[in-house]
Amino acid sequence: VGLGAAGVFHRGTALGPSIAPSPSAAEGVAIAGSVRLLPLRVPDPGGGLPWGMRLARTTRGLTCVDVGRVDFGTIGVLGQDGAFRDDGRFHPISANVFNNLGCGTTDARGDGFVNVHLQNQPASALAGLGEAGAGGCEPAEDQQLQRLLRMRRRLALRLHAPQLPTCRQADMREIYSGLLGPDARSVTYRLPGGGQRTIATVGTQGAYLIVLPQATSGCIAPSLPGSSAQRCSYGSRGDTGAPEVPAGAISAVTYRDGHVCHVAAPGTRASMFGSCPPVGYVAPLAPKPTPAELATPISVSELPARHYCAKGAALTPCEHGVPAGYRRVPGGQPSLLVQVSFTARVAITGSGSWYETEMSFSHRPGCTSGGSGGPTDFDIRAGERVAQRMFVPYTCPGLVRGTVSYVPTVGAAGAMAVTGLPGQGKPILVGRFSFTIPGAPG
Repeated sequence: VGLGAAGVFHRGTALGPSIAPSPSAAEGVAIAGSVRLLPLRVPDPGGGLPWGMRLARTTRGLTCVDVGRVDFGTIGVLGQDGAFRDDGRFHPISANVFNNLGCGTTDARGDGFVNVHLQNQPASALAGLGEAGAGGCEPAEDQQLQRLLRMRRRLALRLHAPQLPTCRQADMREIYSGLLGPDARSVTYRLPGGGQRTIATVGTQGAYLIVLPQATSGCIAPSLPGSSAQRCSYGSRGDTGAPEVPAGAISAVTYRDGHVCHVAAPGTRASMFGSCPPVGYVAPLAPKPTPAELATPISVSELPARHYCAKGAALTPCEHGVPAGYRRVPGGQPSLLVQVSFTARVAITGSGSWYETEMSFSHRPGCTSGGSGGPTDFDIRAGERVAQRMFVPYTCPGLVRGTVSYVPTVGAAGAMAVTGLPGQGKPILVGRFSFTIPGAPG
């Protein structure tokens, strides 16, 4: 504890990714030589080691940033706040841990545009819950979130995941970080005690990093009239890493041509996906496939079973035991596993495009409007057979209609493939399918 208070730590084991990275899936892997610690050092409100930010480019065309405490020439996690059993050591963060959702598409000039707002983050810098067995703590939240946490704990017990202690409020941080591009010059943000501060962005990436104590009452950002929210929070762990500046403590961004973009207040329509769109983004030259080039037959097969098992996103029937590496899916709403498959006519060569499956169910009381089996998050060769598995509820028997579409990225976008988010293009139809959900088995 004394060493930690003085900001002196011994080096501990590294924090690795919870799932082994693949160069052709998800974010990909960091490209050798692209990983570098940016010259940003921000003091922690409680003292000790400063915070810093690291940049990396990946094999799937993304530019990623990650934040942590700085020592030994890199960013890392401190063994406190439940992390690494409070061992008081400095644990470097692997270059392939993209745990802050801080990845965005790389433009034609090699610039990335990404902004991340993280709330209720422990001073240890361990973002996420129990990554790679590193432990950690859970933030104390309002009553509604506490109920959700209790539900999550009950589910975690069934999945044999560890329960985590509650974080000390004094150790909670609110963090803003990102890359605003080569045209950005400064960021202005609100201080917890009132007033504002302006800081210059760093380097040709327009990098910035802000670390504040987490508000316990009121909001750092202005509240909307009549709002009962005690925190400007839209989730205790982070956002989607969009290129727009998120609502919160940041009030304005100034660019080199002198124009100032004022960030929308939380809760307004303009702040739904963030505001202050990227300036200076240069779109890569990429062909846009036509519906005729994409068109292909879609097949559907039903995989009924009493028990199903999962390994990551992979699903399989497991009537006769649990396959190696899989876990049985906890019981819940009776559902049927279906597989939608097709032959890809156009290749997926990075995070800039994907295939997605959408379904609509029969209109019945208690039925949701539909479901989704996408998006794909891996590279696909032209001519490769693609199969997606998804559950459909027996409580919605009847005809199901579905589509498979190809979605291109048309502008600066985050790594999360969600149609309709900034930078994501309109879906292009690949094919249609239909099948019938039978009544629930006896």
